[in-house]
Amino acid sequence: MTNIIFAGILSGLFSYILNKIMLKGLGERALIALIPFIEEMSKTTFAVMFKSSIIGVHFIFGIIEGVYDLIFSSKKIGKWAALASLISHSFFGGVTYVVFERTNTLILSLLVAWIFHSAWNWFIMEKL
Repeated sequence: MTNIIFAGILSGLFSYILNKIMLKGLGERALIALIPFIEEMSKTTFAVMFKSSIIGVHFIFGIIEGVYDLIFSSKKIGKWAALASLISHSFFGGVTYVVFERTNTLILSLLVAWIFHSAWNWFIMEKL
């Protein structure tokens, strides 16, 4: 359990730093493709490095992003953004895990999760 929490926290910190750099350089365009790639790569890589649960690390990451959303989003959407973060990152972890279990290919697992994550971010930004 400690490995899951530690890997999730490291993934959150790593992604936060890279996401800030990408947002500063590319603006909101980075939210559709680049940031989802960074986050999926980070969560899964740290899970594998620490020999911990892929789904668990994605879940911890979702909690971290959810807390960030609660603190830095408006009161009107903060709690819903936090809930969406927890659910979506847990889902992406489930996707990564299922693809990895069926194919034993980490790269394919990351790519599939990245596609789902990018589609989710596109939907949120363009349709809501």
